[in-house]
Amino acid sequence: MSEPQDATRDVPGAGRSRRRWLLPAAGLAAALAVASAVVAATGPDPERPAARPVAAPTSLPPTAVTSTPSAVPVPVGPPSPTVTPARASTPTRRPAPARSTTSAAPRPRATTRAPKASCTPAGVVDVVQLFTDGVVKVAARTDGEWSDQLCPGERIRVFWATYRRTADGGATLYRSEVRYLDRASPTWTMHLVTPDTCGPWYVVSGGASIPRTLKPGVVPFGGSKMHWETGEHC
Repeated sequence: MSEPQDATRDVPGAGRSRRRWLLPAAGLAAALAVASAVVAATGPDPERPAARPVAAPTSLPPTAVTSTPSAVPVPVGPPSPTVTPARASTPTRRPAPARSTTSAAPRPRATTRAPKASCTPAGVVDVVQLFTDGVVKVAARTDGEWSDQLCPGERIRVFWATYRRTADGGATLYRSEVRYLDRASPTWTMHLVTPDTCGPWYVVSGGASIPRTLKPGVVPFGGSKMHWETGEHC
């Protein structure tokens, strides 16, 4: 018994039509195989994490913002080391000294005084009141306000002398008086006794002698005279 023959063999063009259908089917099968391999390699998609709740915004104090120009890049350097400020030592207070309840004696106030001038041997005598109605007052320097003070323990010889004019132009002694001034009695108010007629008189300090007569034109006592009148203008 003979095998039945394929009917397609007898139909012209049937083989070409079958080959055109098989080619697209083979390509589709290959693409499905590649996709299955990729899915097998990557595995199932991981589960997405649950969304976290959004925290409520916290109000912050305003801070100063320094704007940096976007065109200029800001260099980022290494982080600066953290400096720990040194703790300032707290000064220790010293206990206040105990106050004494006993009141201190008041200090004497310093008074400003002029320095005393050094003394001068024999000192100096000044006329403190000029001749007025026969009165002349003299005083030795003992107050410390002037130089040439009378030294302690010393005394100064002082005298006055009046003269009567003579016919030849000279003069003779009429009256005189001598005293000594010291620190106990530094002043003397003289009362000169003069003649009725005009004549010379002298107030002198020091050790000069008192002449009994005066020659015409002679003025005695030199530089020891403190106050005088020659009688020429009487």
